[in-house]
Amino acid sequence: MLTYILILLCLPPLCAVLALAAGFGNNILHWLHRLTATAVGVCVALMAKSFNPAVPYVDDYFYIDALNMWVIIIITTLYLAATWTARNYLTREERCGVLKGEQLQTGRYFALMQLFCWTMFIVLLVKNLGLMWVAIEATTLISALLISFKFTRAALEATWKYIMVCTVGICLALLGTLVLYYAQLDALGGEKALSWLYLHEHANSLNPAMTKLALLFIVIGYGTKAGMAPMHTWLPDAYAEAPSLTSGMLSGALCSCAIYVLLRNLVILLPTAGAAMMSSMLLFFAVLTVAIAVPFVVVQRDVKRILAYSSMENIGIMVAGIGVFSAFSLKAVMLHMYSHAMIKFVLFYIAGTIIQEYQTRNMMRIHGMIKDVPHTATFWLLGMLGILGLPPMGLFFSKFYIMAALFREGHWVAGSLLIILLAGVLIGILYHGMRMLCDKSKRQPLGDLLGATDVAVLAVLLLLTCVVGAGFENIPWLNNLLNQAVRIIGG
Repeated sequence: MLTYILILLCLPPLCAVLALAAGFGNNILHWLHRLTATAVGVCVALMAKSFNPAVPYVDDYFYIDALNMWVIIIITTLYLAATWTARNYLTREERCGVLKGEQLQTGRYFALMQLFCWTMFIVLLVKNLGLMWVAIEATTLISALLISFKFTRAALEATWKYIMVCTVGICLALLGTLVLYYAQLDALGGEKALSWLYLHEHANSLNPAMTKLALLFIVIGYGTKAGMAPMHTWLPDAYAEAPSLTSGMLSGALCSCAIYVLLRNLVILLPTAGAAMMSSMLLFFAVLTVAIAVPFVVVQRDVKRILAYSSMENIGIMVAGIGVFSAFSLKAVMLHMYSHAMIKFVLFYIAGTIIQEYQTRNMMRIHGMIKDVPHTATFWLLGMLGILGLPPMGLFFSKFYIMAALFREGHWVAGSLLIILLAGVLIGILYHGMRMLCDKSKRQPLGDLLGATDVAVLAVLLLLTCVVGAGFENIPWLNNLLNQAVRIIGG
């Protein structure tokens, strides 16, 4: 297992160095990018095959159990999708005049994307909560460079907001981690400082007053990184201004990492902070996050910003599922995390393609997609059905399970409010999405730009959400992995 971990952590930075320093041509850079991701994908597949969900892997620095293995699979899938679709996307961006100085720009993009994925793998593999915080901060620094990649005024403004707001949130998370460390010193001494395994074994010995204070800071801090209200203000600008491949990774991969880190900390804090406090806090933030997203979805005009607010809605649903804190809801959160990541990557990629085809981000100026760009329109429609949680897409099952868990556990007010708010999101997205697909075209698009590789990758991602969402109980290894992940979170 250690061999796989070392390969996983060595290949992406090596590819980044080669992309920046070796002076390769564009064709070699593209294949270097793809082959690195493919090698990492094979490594993760072999790791998953040899991994027993009931027996975590532990050494001095790394820790792998069912929870982080599930998130590693999510990140790796998106990593592969982003690398295999990058060539067509970047070529079209250059053709549209967005990218200039192609070799420098492409090499820089590939290096940053490899380092971004590398930092997320570090977040998932380390077993120390302090190192986990450092790795999360590293994802902020790398992703900021990806958001500002186009160096437009709007992109730089979005990057500045992203850095400012996320830094405040990460500082709050650091404060919560320090309070947790103080609680450890007070109850257990300085041995194995902030070791997740050690704290997990002795969680009942921590001071309840300290853990409740740590819970407040950690939920707000890491919730900021995920895009949870009220510290969400960076999210719409960052997702809208970043290259579409980056937006898909931010929404699908980085959001999953932030939720993962939040869960790791909640496992430690729950025994002494209490389920009642944690549940009330998370359900409040969940409803607030979805409520803030609804009006912006309804009145939105930017095709990428509406997807950003849709991400907030799904973040709120996942936080609500965690807040219920039953085995049923936690398993649904794991499924929702996967399906949301896959579908949102597809939608952001298609949104970028729409912008390239119509040379505008204003949805009010885009009509007749079904006739003008049928391939793009098909994936846009399937992505909308998926993100709204309509069958047979994976989010239908996870949303249904989370809402059922809310009512089953007696959270009637939160459940009723979320149903009303989700109806508002559905109306807003369907209104804008169907206007784009139907009606008569008012401007001549460039034509269908999706290549064969794009179509294959996007189709596989959508198919995976259906298979995992509907059939996970019929896949023994997957069902066992999810059950073990739920046991880790809920004890």
